[in-house]
Amino acid sequence: TTLPICASIEAEIAELDAKHQALSRDLEKARLLVRNLERVEKEYAILHQQWEVAQALLPEKNEMPNLLRKVSAAGQQSGVEFTLFRPQNPISKGFYSDNPVEVRIEGGYHQTGVFLSRLANLNRIVNVSDLKIQGMGEKNESPYTIKTDFRLTAYTLDSSGPAGPTDQGQATSEIKAQAKVAQAGSGH
Repeated sequence: TTLPICASIEAEIAELDAKHQALSRDLEKARLLVRNLERVEKEYAILHQQWEVAQALLPEKNEMPNLLRKVSAAGQQSGVEFTLFRPQNPISKGFYSDNPVEVRIEGGYHQTGVFLSRLANLNRIVNVSDLKIQGMGEKNESPYTIKTDFRLTAYTLDSSGPAGPTDQGQATSEIKAQAKVAQAGSGH
C-alpha cells in the first residue's frame, strides 16, 4: 500500500517541479522587463519625437491644396513656367498616402535647377522622380531652353490608417504589470 502513495507523491513532486520551473522562467522574463523599463521608455520618447517630426512634415489631406500652391509659387519665383500640372489619385500606403502629380515645366537650365532646389527645401516631404530634361532647340520662339517632365509626389497623413506609434501609456502599463508579477514572485 505504500508503493502507490510514493508514486503519487513523486508524480505530484514532478508536476510541482515543472510548475516551479515555468514560474521561474516567467519571473526571470519579468525581471528583465523591469531592468529594461527605463531603456524602453527612453527609446519610446525618442520614437515619439521622431513621429511628431514626421507628422509636421506630412500634411493632412485637406492641406494638400496649400502645398500645391507652394509648389506653384516656387516655380514662379524660380522663373519656370508650368505647361502641365495634373494631380493623380492618391495611393494609400497605410498611415500615409502618396499624392502624385504629373508636372511639365519650361525654363532655363539654371531656373529649373533653382526650382528643383526650392522643392527640396519645402517644409513638407516632396519627392521628384522620373525626371526627364530635353533641350527645346534653337527654332523655338520661346525664351526657355529646356523642357522638364517629372512626377512630383507629396505625402499626406491618412486618417483612416493607424494613429502612429503605440500609446506609451498602454506599453508602460503592460511592462509595469509584468514588473508587479516579478516583484510578487521574488517576495518584494
